[in-house]
Amino acid sequence: MRKWLRIILLGCGIMIALVVLLFLGMTWYIHANKTEFLKQLTAQLNDRLNGKLTIQDMEPSLLKSFPNVSIALKKVVLQDSLWQQHRHALVDVDYIFVRVNTLSLLRKYVDVNEVTLQDGTLFLYTDSTGYSNTYVLQGTGNKQKAGSHKDANIRQLLLRNINFVIDNRQKFKLFQLTINRLDGKVKASDSTIQVTVLSNILSKNFEFNTLKGSYLKDKLLQLNLSVIFNKRTKIMTVPPQEIRIDDHPVQIAGQFGFGEKPPPFQLKINANQVLLKDAATWLPPNISTKLNSITLSKPLDAQADLAGHMKFRDTPDVRVTWKTTGNVLVTTMGEWTNCNFTGRFNNEVLPGRGHTDENSAVTIFGLSADLSGVPLKADTIRVVNLKQPLLHGHFRSAFPLTTLNGATPDDAPILFKDGNADADLFYTGPLLKDDNTGSSLQGVVKIQKGAFSYLPRNLDFHDASATLRFTGQDLLLENIHIQSAKSSLQMDGAIKNLLNLYFTTPEKIAINWNIRSPLVDLNEFKSFLSPRKKAKPSRAQQKAKMGRVSQQLDVVLASSNVNMQVLLDKVIYQRFTAQQVKAVVDLTNTDILLKQIALQHAGGNMQMAGNVHQEGNNNYFQVNATVNNVHISQLFYAFNNFGLDGLTAENLKGNVSAKVNLKGNILDNGTLAKRSLSGSVNFNLRNGALLNFGPLTDIGNFAFRKRHLDSITFENLSNTFQIAGNKITIPPMRIASSAVNIDVQGVYGLDGGTNINLDVPLRNPAKDTGITDKEEKRKRSRRGIILHLRAVSEKDGKVKIKLGKGDDGRDDGGKIVDE
Repeated sequence: MRKWLRIILLGCGIMIALVVLLFLGMTWYIHANKTEFLKQLTAQLNDRLNGKLTIQDMEPSLLKSFPNVSIALKKVVLQDSLWQQHRHALVDVDYIFVRVNTLSLLRKYVDVNEVTLQDGTLFLYTDSTGYSNTYVLQGTGNKQKAGSHKDANIRQLLLRNINFVIDNRQKFKLFQLTINRLDGKVKASDSTIQVTVLSNILSKNFEFNTLKGSYLKDKLLQLNLSVIFNKRTKIMTVPPQEIRIDDHPVQIAGQFGFGEKPPPFQLKINANQVLLKDAATWLPPNISTKLNSITLSKPLDAQADLAGHMKFRDTPDVRVTWKTTGNVLVTTMGEWTNCNFTGRFNNEVLPGRGHTDENSAVTIFGLSADLSGVPLKADTIRVVNLKQPLLHGHFRSAFPLTTLNGATPDDAPILFKDGNADADLFYTGPLLKDDNTGSSLQGVVKIQKGAFSYLPRNLDFHDASATLRFTGQDLLLENIHIQSAKSSLQMDGAIKNLLNLYFTTPEKIAINWNIRSPLVDLNEFKSFLSPRKKAKPSRAQQKAKMGRVSQQLDVVLASSNVNMQVLLDKVIYQRFTAQQVKAVVDLTNTDILLKQIALQHAGGNMQMAGNVHQEGNNNYFQVNATVNNVHISQLFYAFNNFGLDGLTAENLKGNVSAKVNLKGNILDNGTLAKRSLSGSVNFNLRNGALLNFGPLTDIGNFAFRKRHLDSITFENLSNTFQIAGNKITIPPMRIASSAVNIDVQGVYGLDGGTNINLDVPLRNPAKDTGITDKEEKRKRSRRGIILHLRAVSEKDGKVKIKLGKGDDGRDDGGKIVDE
């Protein structure tokens, strides 16, 4: 080995040995003087503090900051004088590692360059009176002797697993941070101080106002932050740089001026490609709960500018702008796809009114979106008063009606098949779901060439056109025309207070309709006699895109009340045909109220009133009707002979007037339920005739062969029949005809049980035609032989004529003839 190399190695060995000996010596020196150092350190610090500092132990930690020396202070507690009352120590940490100047130790003086706090709590407490435990840092006021000490130059502060709390009960502020790691470095010059912080912090509470909740609740903050303080201007500058919130990058920049009181500040925050739901969790509940009613499924870019003063109860001026393209917006009104818009938030709408929720606004510009396939555009949408948000917007749209089928649940009441719609609407109303503030909608929706099915009633319509005019709370329905297979309807109407009642109390909605038509075939509308069909929505349907609005439409149509003023040129129902029909009809959830109905039928006219009550498949009705001078044959034909088998339209002629009071039950198919009819019919038949009436024909074959009983006439016939179930009670009644007089009394059974007594005088009525006195004429008709007959139902259901009155139920005569 060469000589020079041996010299170098020997020198290095000696140096290493000297360093080892030096550190061993330092360790021995610190241990030997530990009590003195600890006493000196505690005394110096207590001399500067207005409280009590305790340090349990001190040990050297040479390897922790090699080649420098560190002193480990164990269980360091700093308490103010009122600690016994509030129990919050300003400092309570398990370890404080202090790096000191090695040469200062040789002079028995501690020169601190770096401090590390580990495992503990820093608690800055202020009670409701304004007293703070930071009072201990104000010092005792004792002046130090010149040259007795020199302040430590702490260039670096390290925190490990420290719970940092600021609890200000007077100003309602609470900041609680779990500092997992923090490395702070200070670089000073004559004019500036630069502080760099590298940290990993869990923000458990970040409350500027404990009454409103916490920002950044339970958020992980990664701060690689550098700030510069200018000593001359006293302005602290935060250059543009990145921090991370729950690992999402956020750009910040700002400026704080400490040369003024209160100190002003400006702060700029940029968050690109952040989800609204994530950003909402950074905010306190009073703001996030409002934002939670809106969901944007894709990220957006946002920028916030804050300007204010660092003083109690000062709320900064906040302006936030954002933009997004191709997003999906989900609100209580439905799902908006392909959203493109820019936006702005401002918490001072009216200058000088303060930075409050009530004076805040959100404005959206240039919105274009598809509301479940329906294209919408809005130049400006404005939400004011964020304490109780109110939305103002001008919306326009033009679309095929079939688009609405994809925007509504499968159980929606209307299925569109053709047509177009054009909408131009101004809306003002609450934004939150549970806000019952009144809404206002103004504008026009026009529908042309529409075709649709009304599913609850299984009705199809085509050639539909309409103008829907919104006038604030009310909806005017103008120039409506719809065409079914056989019917044509022209309508107009109004719905008062629609917007206020639509979601809250739909049963209070009243729809006023005026209906006109040249022809209505009621056979197409028999479905109104059955309950509305309503499919039970599946879970997927319940989550439909426009669920709240469209599903509520079905509720409104089922629950609202309809008042109809009807004027129809012609109406057809089964065999019944009427002309010049005028009616006032009310429809409720369960009832059809026939208030006033007037019509022309069979050469006469009718007036009706009544109601139909729906219960399942049954439609219980009550009707009061007045019939004036109607052709009885046409009347019987129209009403299917009123359920009679033996007496039909072909057997009758004449004009009838009647007063009818009936109750009954109509089934879903429009037929009368058996044995459901009850009431009375008071009638008067003039210029009447019985043609080929079976019972009279049978009597003629037996006793009056020459009187032509197959065609008899009579001038006037009147009576009041009582109807109960399948029984028609016939009070005593004389049928005074051209061929024979018959006195009738008994019960006619619609499906059996007929028992009618017929007294038939054999005297020919032609002999008494010259007698004008009615009573005398009746007495003479009873002279001579009177044939007592009885019409009864047999077991086979047929009515047969038998001899005998049968008052006691006895069959006195033999069978004459089978009907």
